Amino acid sequence: MSNQQSGIPFEATSSLQGYTSGSTAVPHNTVNFSIIANSGNTNSFNTTNINYYGETDSSQSHAEILQCLYTSKYEEHRDRVREPVEGTCTWVTEHSRYKDWLGKKSSGLLWLSGDPGCGKSVIASFLINHLKIHTNAVVCYFFFKDDSEEQRSATFALCAILHQLFVQRISLGAFAREAFQAKGKGFTQEVNTLWNILVKAVAEGGRGEVICVVDALDECEERTLDQFVRRVVGLSRSQTSDFPLKFLVTGRPYHKIERELGSPATTIRLKGEDEVNAITTDVNRAIDEGIKNLESHWGQAGKLEYLRNQLKSAADRTFLWVSLVLEILKDSEDGSVEEFSDIVSSMPRDIPELYTKILNKSRYPDKARRILHIVVAATRPLTLEEMNAAVKIKPDHKSIKDLGDLAAGFDKSVKNLCGLFVRVIDSKIYLVHQTAREFLIKGSSPGRGNWQYTLCSQDSNFLLANICISYLSLEDFEKDPLEIDLSYPCLFDERYIGYLQKYPLLDYAATHWACHFRDSRARQKELFEFTRLIFQGRSERVLTWFKVYWANHRHSAFFPDDFTHLMIASWFGQRAVVEQLLQEGGEIDARSERYGTALNIAAFRKEKGIAGMLVQRNVKAYFRGRDYSVLYMRVAKDS
Repeated sequence: MSNQQSGIPFEATSSLQGYTSGSTAVPHNTVNFSIIANSGNTNSFNTTNINYYGETDSSQSHAEILQCLYTSKYEEHRDRVREPVEGTCTWVTEHSRYKDWLGKKSSGLLWLSGDPGCGKSVIASFLINHLKIHTNAVVCYFFFKDDSEEQRSATFALCAILHQLFVQRISLGAFAREAFQAKGKGFTQEVNTLWNILVKAVAEGGRGEVICVVDALDECEERTLDQFVRRVVGLSRSQTSDFPLKFLVTGRPYHKIERELGSPATTIRLKGEDEVNAITTDVNRAIDEGIKNLESHWGQAGKLEYLRNQLKSAADRTFLWVSLVLEILKDSEDGSVEEFSDIVSSMPRDIPELYTKILNKSRYPDKARRILHIVVAATRPLTLEEMNAAVKIKPDHKSIKDLGDLAAGFDKSVKNLCGLFVRVIDSKIYLVHQTAREFLIKGSSPGRGNWQYTLCSQDSNFLLANICISYLSLEDFEKDPLEIDLSYPCLFDERYIGYLQKYPLLDYAATHWACHFRDSRARQKELFEFTRLIFQGRSERVLTWFKVYWANHRHSAFFPDDFTHLMIASWFGQRAVVEQLLQEGGEIDARSERYGTALNIAAFRKEKGIAGMLVQRNVKAYFRGRDYSVLYMRVAKDS
């Protein structure tokens, strides 16, 4: 007698497989979705394990592995760092602890710590060049930054390091092949997998020494920082004496990082905060260079010696303060001795007070605050074109024409509104420094003045969610939809690129609106009715933004053009929206041809909480051509 005939639960397996299209693999981790389902016979139940996973061709090329690892524009991120003034930073390479670390034949970790604004990132960039010139090692690097989604995670750091390693030593790419074949692009999302590939490639590849320079550990997200630091520290403990992998990391001397890195047994520490004379000498060199440039700018050769002395007496070993003051002097109205003297003598010695003074000069503080909300909340730096559209869009706008002129020259508007508090680099907008971000974001302490600690993360995300949803709601996307074939990579398709240029905020809004909506937290309900327009099933407006999202996230070749509002909310993990839609009823059991019901989708996306809500409301699951009422469910990620 069969298990089904006897009423004993039996196990079966079904799968929704990922595919490859061109060079784009589907990188889903395997998810077990176990249910006890009633197929209509109250005396017979069956237990089903549904595995969703990606498959890749075993013949994937080295180029495809490199494409998977290129998850961040790490070269562009380094370009954000200012060039060092000639003669500065050399104190590090002359320091005995640096020489000890570099001279070790085995793996080693050097931690260069320093206070905010003392030039750690500039030193890191300098050392990358120095190591490339003065060693035979493969030098790889990564710069963490809290203001960019692709600079916050250790997975991005390890992907960047491996990408540089495999570009410079092509044969080592073979060490990633096994993980790539098993997990597709998914292997790039796992710290442990990436680390093991790096260690094995260096240990067994026989291609010489590898040195990794990693800047600003304190700006890495906590979720992956612990994993990364634990492995880097463990390197010195576990490897043989001739293991040729070294790390040089920089960061503020925070207690948490100090606790992890501080052991002399595993870490050589160079305390920049204690190198008073060396830092002072470098700051003075920067002032000398700045005064020289200022004299040239204003045509006053040799006449600003008095300013040099004033700045040196006030700088307090802080490059950031010096660079800001020199920029203010450069932007002064007439360059007179009196004006220069007034600026320097009245300039606050404290960085927060200096930030307040800069922002207080804005003639339109509300507009400046809107820009700062956007910069702080954005998951990646916005371009000038994107920011221009974001500043102008309003919920009642119907068409792109309502935004008015989006002509060039917006960089001047940004500078007029926010002054030196923001920087424009390669047409992208950044805060001047990480301390500027910390100055703005509300914490437990009360701020001073009208700017310090005045931005709430929830409010910033609400504003940006509102901006994105308003833009995606424009009727242009219904009348002029994006028509591309997503069965092959479209990121380099001329029509796709041209469409995004025509609608400059579409790429950002389509890709990131959902995370801003999620992070609006308690304010989500204020936007709920507004989202209905961009959720209307199968409308051209929905298909347009969803295609852009799909292309950017490199999902499978099977683009779902038949998702309902509930399915989209389940896909993006929007619990409040799912709860509201379940209360309203409607087509809760609607089925997508490729992805099944909302319950299938929640399991596919590993949204356990949402899957549980759907099960409680008896939303059916669809397997092997049949609908099932789910009575018990388990969603778990395979290790």
